[in-house]
Amino acid sequence: MRYGARGGTARAVGAPSQGLERAAASERAYVLRDFRRIAVVVAIALALLVASGLILNVVERPA
Repeated sequence: MRYGARGGTARAVGAPSQGLERAAASERAYVLRDFRRIAVVVAIALALLVASGLILNVVERPA
């Protein structure tokens, strides 16, 4: 028996079922929320990094 990656285009033909469309829409919504969460975490991390840099510059300034 031969195993390997299948190449070419998708085999499905015709309009997708309503259940499949709902599942795909749900998956897209989940991925979008996930990317949004990641973006929020990255933004907060960058803001904390900038704030810590500013605070360290003020605190370690020679007197």
